[in-house]
Parts: sequence; C-alpha cells; structure tokens
Amino acid sequence: MSDPQAALAAFTLTGKVALVTGAAQGLGRSIAELFLDVGASVVVADLNGDAAKAAAEDLSTRGPTLGVAMDVSDETAVQAGFAAAADRFGGIDVLVNNAAYRGKANTMDMSVAEWDIMHAVCTRGSFLCLREAVKQMRGRGGGAVVNISSMSAQHPTIFPNMHYDSAKAGVDAITRLAAVEFARDGIRVNSVLPGGMATPGPDKMRAAQAAGGPAIEGPATIPGRSVMGRIAQPVEMARAVLFLASDAASYITGAELLVDGGFTKG
Repeated sequence: MSDPQAALAAFTLTGKVALVTGAAQGLGRSIAELFLDVGASVVVADLNGDAAKAAAEDLSTRGPTLGVAMDVSDETAVQAGFAAAADRFGGIDVLVNNAAYRGKANTMDMSVAEWDIMHAVCTRGSFLCLREAVKQMRGRGGGAVVNISSMSAQHPTIFPNMHYDSAKAGVDAITRLAAVEFARDGIRVNSVLPGGMATPGPDKMRAAQAAGGPAIEGPATIPGRSVMGRIAQPVEMARAVLFLASDAASYITGAELLVDGGFTKG
C-alpha cells in the first residue's frame, strides 16, 4: 500500500533552493510565495533591486529568502545574482524564468530598439539565467528549470504583439533544446504557457492604450472568448509551475504546458 504522505511530499520543494526572476510582483511574487509555503528557500530576483529586497523581507516570515537586483538581459548582472544565491544558499535547485517585457508596438512602425529589448529580456534573459543555473545544478546532482512562456507563442491572441509572440516562441525553443541537452545532468526543463491573468500587466497595457499607445485587438479582447468565462488568478498559474518544478514531475522534461483555461481550444 502506498504512503499518502510520501506521495504528497513529491509535490513539495522541501530543502530546495529556488531562484525566481521578475519576482517582486505579479506572477513571480505568487510563485515565490507558493514555493516558500511548500518548503523552498527562495531568491527573489527583479530588475528593481529595491522592490526585490522589500519583497524578500516581506516574504521572510514564510521561509528563507534573499532579494537580489537582476537585469536578466545583462550577463554581468545575471552572474552576480546567481553568485549571491550561491553565497547565501550554496547554489540553486530550481530556476523559474519569469521576467518579461510587455511593451506594445505596431508591427509596421516598431523600432528596432523595441524589438531588441523584448528579445533581450525574454529570450536572451532566459538563456543567460539557464546557463548560470545549469552551472550550479550540475554540482548539486540536477535540478529543474521552468520557463514562463505564453499561449501567444502557439496561438496569436492580441495584436500588435509580434515581438512578444516571437520572443515567447523562442523561449519554448530554448526549453525543447535544453531539455535534451541537459537531461544527462539530471536537469529537467519545461515551459508553462499562461493565458490571461489578474496581474498588474493587463492594467498597464490598458493604461498605455488610454495614453495614446497602440490599439489592442484580437481574440483575447472579445468578451466571453475564454471557455471558462474568466481569467486566471496568479496562484493558479503558480501551482502549475510548482508541479513542473517538483519531483511530482520527475519524468517530465521538454513539455510546454498550456494553462489558459481552454482559450486556445475554444
């Protein structure tokens, strides 16, 4: 007869160290909270170093935390953030590549700079953090990487959004290749592809549009388009991330898990 407690333990991160990028607010903050609640020590990394440290201090009542400033598009900053994690906790076992840039620009008048910053944060940032994580995980017997992609990588949902959709498709390509390349090291790499979430992101997008930014069109703007009739709460997405980060997903690598409430199937 199986042991129920042992079975549930597979869904925890007891004794693990996780680094979550873009973790000062929104989905990243929810992931950090959930990870702490299931036994992990968490490095809260964010472009806004003050916000990262404040979030880490606030969350420290739940478990061991460290707040670090990290511009994921900058190699030196990424290396420094991972070095700080190693100094404090000895290295990491879980990486969540959550940091993103969500600026909107019309395809036909998008500047090269706008295209480049999107890919610098989403794809270059995922690569740089993955590389540093693998260095540490190899010395710890393996680990898990969860890349936050988007349903937009597979199914256009709003436009103008070409730079974002293509960058997130690049994140999924990183996931597939890294899953194969680092399986021998005991490192699993998977993607979570969120649909709409009740985070500050959509509010900022609407505010930018109201301030004269590009008009947002596409399937995601149609009332009632989601088959479940609502958008996700951040914790619902965080639970999917936890599953892939935990031993409950020990035989899953290279997966792209849609968590979109059935949007892309409707």
